[in-house]
Amino acid sequence: MRNKPERRYIILVRILISVTAIAIMFVSCRNNKDKSDHSSLIPEKTFVSILTDVYIADGLLSLPELRSMFSKRDSISNYLDIIESYGYSYETMNSTINYYFINKPKKLIKIYDQVIKNLSEIQSDVQKKITSEMEGKAVKTMGNIAYYLPDTTLKEPPGFKYTISTPGTYTLTFTVTIYPDDQSFNPSFTSWYCNADSAETGKRIYLPPIKYIKDGHRHTFTIKSKAPSIGLVNFNGLFYDYENNPDEWGKHARIENISFSFTGIMPV
Repeated sequence: MRNKPERRYIILVRILISVTAIAIMFVSCRNNKDKSDHSSLIPEKTFVSILTDVYIADGLLSLPELRSMFSKRDSISNYLDIIESYGYSYETMNSTINYYFINKPKKLIKIYDQVIKNLSEIQSDVQKKITSEMEGKAVKTMGNIAYYLPDTTLKEPPGFKYTISTPGTYTLTFTVTIYPDDQSFNPSFTSWYCNADSAETGKRIYLPPIKYIKDGHRHTFTIKSKAPSIGLVNFNGLFYDYENNPDEWGKHARIENISFSFTGIMPV
């Protein structure tokens, strides 16, 4: 994992590249009659807000879905919309950027520090909301479920499917009792990841299985792992898997106390 100074440096470089590119676009769009007026610069607080929004827009426009939606517009129009929403023109924005670049570069670094702070706070808020929604969904999906076998009403093997949309760490806990008269062969817990867009036909990435003991005692298992950073994935599993085909009355097991929690990680 990158340390905080490295992460701060990377974000700063990204902002510098984005804003510098935008500044160049502003300069190239100006005609010879435009004149910079350093007496009417954008106030620092508002300038920070505009840079924050510009950087977010630059990131969003890198997404294929949004890029295609705005492909018919020229490269500067989207940023002009942001600037004009604050009540300023591109000439004023250009004058402000040039002023700090040329006259107060150290001040510009402090402004970028504030932009980084804003971005980090926004990112943290969004991550908390995503994590909260995912954890809430996990409680609804898995919080009150228990399986008592044999169960002739059960249409599918005891298992779960959970969709993970952001990198993070999950913890799955459950209690299993397999009785000595259970007729399944090698009963176990199995789980795997697969791409959510190809859940039925896509490649499965299996986690190590957990072999059960048929001793009639309760055994609690906790699985903690990092979700793969491969986009939207399904985390699937079977609490009661086996290698033969016992009839329903040959199964004698209990799966209970199921809980699932997820902690998201802010991407760098």
